[in-house]
Amino acid sequence: MEKLMKLRMLSLALIAAAVVCACSVRQGRAQATTLVLAVAEIYYVDTSGEVIDQSADHRRRLREFEAALRSDLVASGKIANAALECPPNACSVGDISDGQLLGKAKEAGATHLLIGRFHKMSTLIQQAKFDVIDVKARKIVFGRYISFRGDNDEAWRRAESFLARQILDHGEW
Repeated sequence: MEKLMKLRMLSLALIAAAVVCACSVRQGRAQATTLVLAVAEIYYVDTSGEVIDQSADHRRRLREFEAALRSDLVASGKIANAALECPPNACSVGDISDGQLLGKAKEAGATHLLIGRFHKMSTLIQQAKFDVIDVKARKIVFGRYISFRGDNDEAWRRAESFLARQILDHGEW
């Protein structure tokens, strides 16, 4: 009976050790796979032909979109932020080449770079293309076209929230 009791105790100790080891391995993998994302400024083109000049509002909304995207992605715990070293309003795919942006992302310690372009086609319709590029492999690992109606703060917030969810739901990270 005493041997049986010792054997059970040993079994429980081994099971507990296995659980602790499995948790440590899983936690280590989670830390190792944290994506470090640099979000470049988003390039914007307006071919809507509207009479009113909205360029100041568009610049403001772009910067708010970028800040909210960074914040939402970091808040998930899956993604860390890396800041690109660029002069203000000079760090988008319309300002410098993809290669230069990738170099800046690498310098910032990013594993991935998000680039984007908005195109306002009409008073009601805007389209955007976003790519996440693996900095080391220099290849696109995530791409999305989105479109949305409206050119007001609420429409832009909804578009940002949608994109953040799409990135976070992507299975490769």
